[in-house]
Amino acid sequence: MINKLKMKTVFFGTPDFAVPFLKTLHGDKDIEILAVVCQPDKKIGRKQILTQSPVKTEAAKLNLTVLQPQKLKNNPDFFNLIKALKADFFVVVAYGKIIPTEYLDIPKYGAVNVHGSLLPRYRGASPIQTALLNGDKETGISFMKISKELDTGDVYLLKREAINKEDNFTTLSAKLAKTGAVMLPSVLKDIQNHVLEPIPQNDSKATYCKKISKKDSLLDAQNESSENILNKLRAYTPWPGIYINFNNKKIKIINAEITNDKVDVNPGNLKAVNKNLYLGTKNGALIIYTIQPEGKKVLAAQDFINGFLR
Repeated sequence: MINKLKMKTVFFGTPDFAVPFLKTLHGDKDIEILAVVCQPDKKIGRKQILTQSPVKTEAAKLNLTVLQPQKLKNNPDFFNLIKALKADFFVVVAYGKIIPTEYLDIPKYGAVNVHGSLLPRYRGASPIQTALLNGDKETGISFMKISKELDTGDVYLLKREAINKEDNFTTLSAKLAKTGAVMLPSVLKDIQNHVLEPIPQNDSKATYCKKISKKDSLLDAQNESSENILNKLRAYTPWPGIYINFNNKKIKIINAEITNDKVDVNPGNLKAVNKNLYLGTKNGALIIYTIQPEGKKVLAAQDFINGFLR
């Protein structure tokens, strides 16, 4: 009896989104993970505690070799180390850095990236957040052959996913990761067996999204619509969140929804009406359920009214 050789992979990934993909590959009897490459540990929070990434944590649980290069480009020692593994595939899921061109020819069947949008829509660093910001009703997962330019590679397979009105970044990321992780092993096998062939993207339909930063969290509620603010809340939960400036303090909006209540509240202002808390917007109001004053814990709206509006 001939023993079937396992598909040898090197996994590149860093955040929570990548963890289900790593777990699924590890659980497939036909796949061997030679190494896991993730970003170096980073200092997190006010106390700047050195923290390892979710992928590193999961890889340790699975007893996998973890590599954390400070850089990929112009790093001959790491390049030679990776090359010596003789991988069939590189699998890249939200690694956080561009894979240099010289790495792309190392694996036998190429480097496959899992991207959280329906390419060529939303190439770039924040496809899931951008779909929510734009109020899209649908997004998806793309399995793509990595090329020299960012997210321009030929696409092997697209999988569509509905966006519900209750979805935020956390829930939508989890749905996309679950869907994509289940599909990943069969996608790799179909690529290896030439069942899936890469199809070029239509560059004329390409759109791009930027990297999200802390400065995106501050609202201009006087000039933004209720719909726009709610979409920001969905996209920026849990990070970086959304804030307004109120009485010279940053006030973080935690949970809110659009309301049809007829309230007289100026755009950008907070007002209590009949025990409810409202934020005025350009075209109406949001009703606020939970809120967090700067330097304080998260409060229910009524507690905020009692403590800060009286």
